[in-house]
Amino acid sequence: MQIEVKEPGTGVLLRLHAKAEHYQGKHGMRIKYPNGANFFIIAESGAWRSADHHHVAPRFLINIGMALEGRKLSEQVVDQSNI
Repeated sequence: MQIEVKEPGTGVLLRLHAKAEHYQGKHGMRIKYPNGANFFIIAESGAWRSADHHHVAPRFLINIGMALEGRKLSEQVVDQSNI
C-alpha cells in the first residue's frame, strides 16, 4: 500500500510503500522509499519501532504509524521550529 508521510523536520511529504511482512519471527511492515531503500518496523505496546537495526527517527516513526492507521495527514508531527 502507498502511504503519505510528512518528514517531521521539514514537513516535506514523502510517498512510501508499506507491505506487511514477517522478519526474524516478528510481524510488521516493510517500509520502502521510491529509491528502493527500506526498513522494517513493528508495533509494540502501542508504538512503532525499527526492528532491523536501521536508525529511524522516533518522530518519523510516529508519522509512519499514523499513516498506517489511516489517520489524517494534518495530524502528523512537524517540527515548526525548523520550517
